[in-house]
Amino acid sequence: MRTSCLLGWASIASQVMTSTSRTGRRRLPAGERRAEILRAASVIAVSEGLDKLTAKRVAQAVGVVPGLVDYHFKSADELIAAAFSHAATADNDAVFEHAERLDHPVDRVRQLMQAWLHEDRDPVSLLWLDAWQASRRRPALLTAVTRQMNAAQDRLAAHIEAGVARGCFRVDNAGYAAMHILVLIDGLSPQAAMRTQIDYAEVRELITATTERVLGLDEGVLAQAQDHGRTDT
Repeated sequence: MRTSCLLGWASIASQVMTSTSRTGRRRLPAGERRAEILRAASVIAVSEGLDKLTAKRVAQAVGVVPGLVDYHFKSADELIAAAFSHAATADNDAVFEHAERLDHPVDRVRQLMQAWLHEDRDPVSLLWLDAWQASRRRPALLTAVTRQMNAAQDRLAAHIEAGVARGCFRVDNAGYAAMHILVLIDGLSPQAAMRTQIDYAEVRELITATTERVLGLDEGVLAQAQDHGRTDT
C-alpha cells in the first residue's frame, strides 16, 4: 500500500525554493532568516546529498551571500548536523503521526513498517547512509545522528509498550524490541542506492516476518490488510 504520509521531498523542495526566491533579497529578522536557511539546507541534504551541502550551495538556493550562511552556522559540521536533524525530525514526525491516527497497536506498527519499507522513502534512506558515513569525522553530526536514532527508538518503544498493555504484543523489553526492529530497517537502507540492480522484495518480507516474531505476533499479521472496521487514513 502506498503510504501518503511520506514526505514528498520534490514538492517540499519546490515550495522551499519558491519561498526563498521571494525572500532571499529581503531583509528578515535573524530567526526567520536562519529558519529559511535551515529549510533550504535540509532540502539540499535530502535531494542532493550531504556532500553537496556547503555555505555556497545553500546561499545560492536562498538567494543570499555565503557569508550570511556562515553567520548563522559557524562551521560546515554545524550546518550539516542542523540540516540532517531538521530533515530526519520532519520525516520521523510525518511517519509516526500518520501511524498514530490509527487506534489499534498492530495497525500502527503495520503502518510504520509499510512506510519504512516503501521505495518512496529512498531519499531519506540515502540521507541516513550519508549521515552514518560522514559522522565518523564530524562530531556535531555524530551527536545529531545518535539523537535521532534514540528518538526513533524511544517513539517506537512507546507504541510497543502500549501494545503490550493492551495485550496485543508479547514483549519483555520494549526498548530492546524497538532497537531490534530499527536495526532491521536500517540494514535495508542500501537498497535505496542499489534498487535498480538488486531485488529486495524477499528481504522486506523477511524483515516483516522477523518483526512479527519480535513482537510475539502470529505469522502474517503485519502483512495483512487492515480489517475489522479499523480506520486506515
